[in-house]
Amino acid sequence: MRAFAIISSIFLCLFETSIYAFTAQAPSITSRSKSKPAFTCVNLLGGDGEPPKKLTRENEPEDFFSSKMDKMSDDEKIPVALLGLAGISLPFLLGLAALYAAK
Repeated sequence: MRAFAIISSIFLCLFETSIYAFTAQAPSITSRSKSKPAFTCVNLLGGDGEPPKKLTRENEPEDFFSSKMDKMSDDEKIPVALLGLAGISLPFLLGLAALYAAK
């Protein structure tokens, strides 16, 4: 009987707290301000200097960051793509074979 009283009191507490989750809040809490929010611009690294130029093809430097894969031709990239495809699909194929063998 004591266990039933403990379980029922826990259930009652949980039920009461869940009821308040779905009630409407007071209008003073849910009302929003009619004015638009003010945005401030914060320059963390540069101060109030002029903004950087917009990056275009004409003013982009020739020594931009590029990886080894960017410098490879498409024929050299095919084995890397096939290795990636095999690395992703091979575990699934092995799992299917293991499931089939377990029957």
